[in-house]
Amino acid sequence: MGKRVLSTLFVLSLFHAVFATSEPEHTSKVSTQSPAAAGSANQIPIQLHGNLAPVLVANIDGMEVRLQFDLGDSAPLVLQQNVLDSIKAVPTGDSSKLQGTEGVFESPMFKVARVQIGAAVFTDVVARLDAPRPGYQPGQIGQGYLGTGLLKSYEVVLDYPHRAITLVPRTGEGSSGTCKGTVVPFSASSPKWRGEPVTEADTDLGRVTLWWDTGAPASILRKTSIQAARPQSSADTVTMKRFTLGGTDFGPWQFEIWDASLPGFDGFIGYNFFAKHLVCVDFPGNRVVVGR
Repeated sequence: MGKRVLSTLFVLSLFHAVFATSEPEHTSKVSTQSPAAAGSANQIPIQLHGNLAPVLVANIDGMEVRLQFDLGDSAPLVLQQNVLDSIKAVPTGDSSKLQGTEGVFESPMFKVARVQIGAAVFTDVVARLDAPRPGYQPGQIGQGYLGTGLLKSYEVVLDYPHRAITLVPRTGEGSSGTCKGTVVPFSASSPKWRGEPVTEADTDLGRVTLWWDTGAPASILRKTSIQAARPQSSADTVTMKRFTLGGTDFGPWQFEIWDASLPGFDGFIGYNFFAKHLVCVDFPGNRVVVGR
């Protein structure tokens, strides 16, 4: 799959986090299988297919469904039409407006009675149909996507080397102590991020705003961000000697340069970073914690 096609696919998914205007606001109920599950870590096996988003298996209304975990999408759940048909999901009558690379489009919403991810059970979940727009082909390695909408009360530990994602529920005011390493606060520069994993980094080009995105096949900077500092640059990649997150320099670090229009941020921290580092996205703490 070419770079331009990949760009379209993952940019369309993350734009939901910035531009979605579903009406009314949808919420989901959260429960657990047992009292023990409420205060313990919930480890979920994942599969990695190339440099694409990791795949996990969820039980949705009694059906096992393979979902790609997309940290760049704030939706609780995105399902392909055949899955919605199989579980007899009920249309809510609402739709979600999304901003894609070719303009605004709408995607209908459905009610899903029960979603189980490892030991965590979510009820009355609102799912979005997977992109019913002309020319789009749904992902071939999964049957939909798990976004961040169900995970805002968790510390989400991404451990690509050990093929696992761990959900650690917050049981009190402070951190669980699971996330250890360099603390990188979520960006407070714009309210539109709405608690999504967007952070600041210091690079050879100066300070940039980056979205942590498991759906991004590489770490990426938009072309206009590069040209502002290096007007004559025409390279497809750039290696930053300095790549400082939370006071720790993770450089040198390579970014691909993509000609993509991004709303208020400069690029993505993608697959190559998750493959090398243990990353904990602490949603309640509004921070990312990076292990070496």
